[in-house]
Amino acid sequence: MKKDWKKLCASALLVSFISFNAVPAVMAAETTAPADNTAVQSAPATTQQNAKFQIKVQSNVEHLPTYKKTAINTVSIKEDKVVISKGNVIKIAFADEFSTKTAKVGDKVTFVLQEDLKTVEGRALLPAGTQFIATVTELTPTKAWNRNAKVILSLNEIALTDGTTGTIEARVSEDAGVLKRSGWAATGKAALWTVGLFGVGAGIGAAIGAAASAVGTGCLAIGMPVGGGLGLIIGSASKGLNYNAKPGKEIYIKLTQDLEICY
Repeated sequence: MKKDWKKLCASALLVSFISFNAVPAVMAAETTAPADNTAVQSAPATTQQNAKFQIKVQSNVEHLPTYKKTAINTVSIKEDKVVISKGNVIKIAFADEFSTKTAKVGDKVTFVLQEDLKTVEGRALLPAGTQFIATVTELTPTKAWNRNAKVILSLNEIALTDGTTGTIEARVSEDAGVLKRSGWAATGKAALWTVGLFGVGAGIGAAIGAAASAVGTGCLAIGMPVGGGLGLIIGSASKGLNYNAKPGKEIYIKLTQDLEICY
C-alpha cells in the first residue's frame, strides 16, 4: 500500500509540474500572436507613408508671374530638372530692329530676356541675356484700305549665356500669334489725312466759292467739308501700317509645349 501511495503521489506531482509549466507557455503564445499580427498590419501603413512621401516629392510645384490673361503658370520641380508647363507666358524683348517692310519669310529674329526669369517663389530658371530665336513663318504686307502688315513668328531655339543651346516651342501670345499694328493706329492715320486735307479742301472751296461769286466765310464753309471728306476717303483707301520694333521693345510669348531646363 505504501508503495502504491508513493506511486500515486509521484504521479500527482508530475501532473502538477507539467500543468504549471504549460500555463506560461500558453500565455507566451497568446502574447506573441498579437505582436505578430501587429507587425503584419504595420507593413501596409509603412508602404502608404512611403507612397505619400513620393507623391509629395513629385508634386513640388512653383509658379511663374502671370501676364494679362495667363491661364497656366505652373513650374514642376524635379530631382534633376524643372519643367515650365505648356501655356505659360514669358516676357521677352527684341534684340535688334525689326520691320515688316524689310522682313522676309524665313528670316531669323532674335529676342532676349531683359531680366532673370524666376518663379514667384524665388527659384532662378533662366538668366538675363538668354536668347530666344524665332523664324518668320508668315508675312502679309500692307494693303489698301488700311490693312496693316502682319507677321507670324515661330520660336524654336533658345541659347543660354554660357553658349548652351536647346529647343523651344512657342508663339506670340497676343492676337493668335500675329504681330501687327493696332487698328486704332490705322484709324489715327486716316484721321490725320482728314485733318491735313482741311486746308486743301478750304482752298478748293475758295475756288468754288469764287467761281460762284461767293466771298468771305462762305468759301471756307464750302471748303472745309470738301477737304475733310477728301482726307477721310484718301486716308481710308491708302495702305495700312507696317509693324516696326526697336531693340528693347517687349512682347509676350506663350509656350506651346513644355519647356524642360536640366540642372
